[in-house]
Amino acid sequence: GGARWAYVFGSGLLFLFVSQVITRIALALYYVPAQNDAHVTVSYIVKVVSGGAFLRSLHAYGASAVIVVLLLHIAQTLLYGAYKGRRELVWIAGCALFALMLGMAFTGYLLPWDQKAYFATAVGTNVMDELPVLGNLLKRLLRGGNQMGTITISRFFVLHVFVLPTLIAAFIAIHIYLFRKVGPAGPIEEDPVTPRQPA
Repeated sequence: GGARWAYVFGSGLLFLFVSQVITRIALALYYVPAQNDAHVTVSYIVKVVSGGAFLRSLHAYGASAVIVVLLLHIAQTLLYGAYKGRRELVWIAGCALFALMLGMAFTGYLLPWDQKAYFATAVGTNVMDELPVLGNLLKRLLRGGNQMGTITISRFFVLHVFVLPTLIAAFIAIHIYLFRKVGPAGPIEEDPVTPRQPA
């Protein structure tokens, strides 16, 4: 019980994630994570593969939609006070999901291997270099050395297609389990710590 339009953002995010997984699998069938081949295979997907431009657009625009809906979901959670009381663990799992989704956006941005992706990723990894103690190590680990090339693309591809989606799926399961256990919060006028459960 308790399904309402006010709670659509979480379900929307789940739908978008499943859509991203399906389009990611279809795109990965053609993509080659190598310096000389990455951009060529993206062009091949868009120009030659039947429905390839649609799939790539669905994946790219879906990634942007995930971030927008995620921000709306967070805003609603803050507005409803749904991070308080017995929902603290739901909030913590949601924050972990937010960080993982930003990681997906960061790793996916490099994969087309065009100038915009190259320089944006160069800036992003250089920012990591400014972190104290582990910054340079983290930058070199992500890049696979000092310069970006095939190893960088390969590492970002593995993170984007295998590691991060697995972690996201695990945290989605945790998030949904905890949400179902404590129930929804809201509307705004209710006490977020002890809300009235909808009939």
